[in-house]
Amino acid sequence: MAVKRSKALAVSVGLSVLFLIVYGGCNWITARRANVGTFYFEWERGIPFVPFFILPYMSIDLFFVTAPFLCRTERELSILAKRIAAAIIVAGICFLTFPLRFAFPRPPADGWLGSIFDWFRGMDAPYNLLPSLHAALMLILLDVYLRNTRGLIRIAITVWFVLIALSPVLTYQHHLIDIVGGFVLAALCFLIFRDRDLFSPQSEPELNNPRSPL
Repeated sequence: MAVKRSKALAVSVGLSVLFLIVYGGCNWITARRANVGTFYFEWERGIPFVPFFILPYMSIDLFFVTAPFLCRTERELSILAKRIAAAIIVAGICFLTFPLRFAFPRPPADGWLGSIFDWFRGMDAPYNLLPSLHAALMLILLDVYLRNTRGLIRIAITVWFVLIALSPVLTYQHHLIDIVGGFVLAALCFLIFRDRDLFSPQSEPELNNPRSPL
């Protein structure tokens, strides 16, 4: 059954609200704790800080709210919603169970990128690290966009998602262990909420339909 735009909108809004409540709530609670620890490798101090990557880092929000509208069936939309909701809830439990903070100071950024960083850091407290929800959502969203795009658009999205994947480390938002944890979380969501129909032979005509979204 094709997805109604009203249902896709409801899922997009609902998941956004869930994210804001869980992520913001965990940050609020942990900010009031004492002695929040760190977990990183000393050699990570040699990773360069690249201010440009704040743009792909923040762009995941746009992909997040748009993804439900790419789903072609209610089942596909349901699977996406379950994966994202599970990732958010499990990550929230982890954030409260073993909160972490980024281990070393982030260098200042100049110019308009610096202004974006200042605005962003005013909203995003550095406590929700392991597992990286950013990394988990990146993989879950990438799956949706690759299945529902083709040609140059698919290539462009793939390249941009590579930048999104690199951005948490190059903007000093996450340590590498957080990214690994996020990938594990995404893998668990794919394992628990599987939909073999999306890649079955019967679905190929639909995937190659010229009337596909993108």
